[in-house]
Parts: sequence; C-alpha cells; structure tokens
Amino acid sequence: MANRNKAKGTGWETSVADYLNEQLGQYREFWKDSDRAVRWKDPTDGDNVRRNVQEGAADIGDLGVRPFTGECKAEKSYDLASYVRQAEAEAKNAGQLFGVAYVKRPRAKTEDGYAVTSIRTHAAIVKALRAAGY
Repeated sequence: MANRNKAKGTGWETSVADYLNEQLGQYREFWKDSDRAVRWKDPTDGDNVRRNVQEGAADIGDLGVRPFTGECKAEKSYDLASYVRQAEAEAKNAGQLFGVAYVKRPRAKTEDGYAVTSIRTHAAIVKALRAAGY
C-alpha cells in the first residue's frame, strides 16, 4: 500500500512541476513529443521548477518554485491547515519567501488542482507584487 501511495504522490509532484514549467515558459515548445532529456529551454535556469532532493534533517518541500516552496498533496481527504503549516515551515528551511500547498483535486486535470496559502502569505505576495509595480 505504501508504495502505491508514494507513486501517487510522486506522480502528482511531477504533474505539477511539468504544468508549471510549461506555463512559465521553461520547457521547449513540443517537449512532450520529444526525448524528455531536451524538455528544458535552459537546464541551468534557476527559474526551472524542480522536484527537490531531500538533504539533511530540515525538509525543504517537494518543489522549488522560486520564490515559493511547494508541498504537494494527493490525498483522499484534505487537511489544509496542516498542508499550509508544512509548506510555510519548509519554505523557511529552503530560504524561500513563500510556502504553497499544491493539492490534487480528485478526477480533475492538474491545472484544476488547488494552490493553497495562508492569508498572511497571500498578503505578502500582494505586497511584493505591488512593490514590483503590479
């Protein structure tokens, strides 16, 4: 059972990373039709969304989505408070400004899942966007 749940979680992490990279213009135009080794426009770009490799005792989240740390959740029932608390703690561990929980919506496309933050984080994002001229 644990392996099936781990595979489900890994699949969700990969789906979210692929979707974000595609939407943010980090992948080549026809990356799905070619060898996955050439999906990146620039493999060294710090803005590429990548699955994190856990090193050390402090968890740094599932995805690096600069300036966010993403915690991916694909569970049958939701515990949003726990997800957000975990994402914010992992953002701090990773040295990122914001934590976000990417929550899978059952029987829906990746883009229809949820990106969940606290209102505190939302306010900080709005403040940063306004400071940048938006």
